[in-house]
Amino acid sequence: MPTVLDLYEKLKPRLGEEEARSLLEFIQTSVDQHAATKADLQRTESALREELHATAASLREEMHKMRAELIKWSFVFWIGNIAVLSGIMLALLRGGR
Repeated sequence: MPTVLDLYEKLKPRLGEEEARSLLEFIQTSVDQHAATKADLQRTESALREELHATAASLREEMHKMRAELIKWSFVFWIGNIAVLSGIMLALLRGGR
């Protein structure tokens, strides 16, 4: 991979000394502005970790609510079954007399 100095030496005869230097400075500045730094990556990682933590906490809360709903409806189901069976047994006992 050519270095900046190699590129400068190759561009200087075709563009001229000042133009070659200006072009390479422009390219370097552009790369520096658009390249992600380690600090940028760390900030992004930190933000993603916080978002993941918040999502996990929200999911846990939703699962607890769902579990409570399941328990509630299970009790309703079993109480309904007991009431129906009790009614059937009562009807059979009264019908047998």
